[in-house]
Amino acid sequence: MKPVVFIPEPIAASGIELLQDQCEIVAPWRDGDAVSDDRLRSLFYEADAAITRLFRVGADDIERCRNLKVIARHGVGVDMVDCRAAAAHGIPVLYTPGANSRSVAEHTIALIMALARQIGPAWQAVLNGRFDQRTSFEGIELAGKTLGLIGLGQVGRRVAEIAAQGLKMDVRGYDPIIEKDSYEGSASLEDSLEAVLRRADFLSLHVPLSPQTKHMLREKHLRQLKPGCHIVNTSRGGVIDEAALVRALESGEVAGAALDVFETEPLPAGHPLCSAPNTLLTPHIAGATREALDNMARDAAQGVLDVLNGRRPRHAVNPEVLG
Repeated sequence: MKPVVFIPEPIAASGIELLQDQCEIVAPWRDGDAVSDDRLRSLFYEADAAITRLFRVGADDIERCRNLKVIARHGVGVDMVDCRAAAAHGIPVLYTPGANSRSVAEHTIALIMALARQIGPAWQAVLNGRFDQRTSFEGIELAGKTLGLIGLGQVGRRVAEIAAQGLKMDVRGYDPIIEKDSYEGSASLEDSLEAVLRRADFLSLHVPLSPQTKHMLREKHLRQLKPGCHIVNTSRGGVIDEAALVRALESGEVAGAALDVFETEPLPAGHPLCSAPNTLLTPHIAGATREALDNMARDAAQGVLDVLNGRRPRHAVNPEVLG
């Protein structure tokens, strides 16, 4: 009997094709029918493996699984899965680092440029018949401006490279797990978060969500920012205290913000961020390019096959369970 792989949300065909000869694929979305969360969870509890995107897997869910051998995250962040509970049950949690790093980095740069040139409000002005107000949309040249990067993993490094070499920005970075002597990227490393905050004209976050990074940018940090600073976040919504950010935008302490991720997703209608001044919001699409989706689907599927066939997968969050 083939092992059952549960896929609750759409993934690229490249992942399905890799799995279909060796596995039975349970993917209700392929039939086009709406399926309740309870039904999805009942299917998850029976599966041998799962590939998830935004489907949340808690400790109670893992406790109820009968045959589960591996969970593969279609993406980099693993905050949607209780990794501690999975490890306690000997279940490896896989992820796909690097699969979408170029796409996320490019979206980050797009958001920086949109803020600098007021693309959002200028577009709305044209739609609303306010073409004659074009002189009010004064932009900022990025060359010579300072970009502060918090987190210099694969995405942060790519952003630094594009910004420094392509846009001629002065890139300053902070990452507490990177040693200055071993770093060979395009950013100049600072010794503290505060040092980056004081220098940045644009600040971009590229860290995973964890207890250590939850609200790492909160009110006291926003007050340390250089006047006129713009904030970009394509990592995880929870790394910023959104209520504090809204207040800083309304007071003018922060000049603008472009966010692709939020503490609660989908972002609720009427959320204060939706009406905050100088704010550009996108619906968690930084990694949603054809190329990145293919890479993530294929890498996640290969990881599942590796575990099911007794091979060591390339990227496990909890490698200790692999022996």
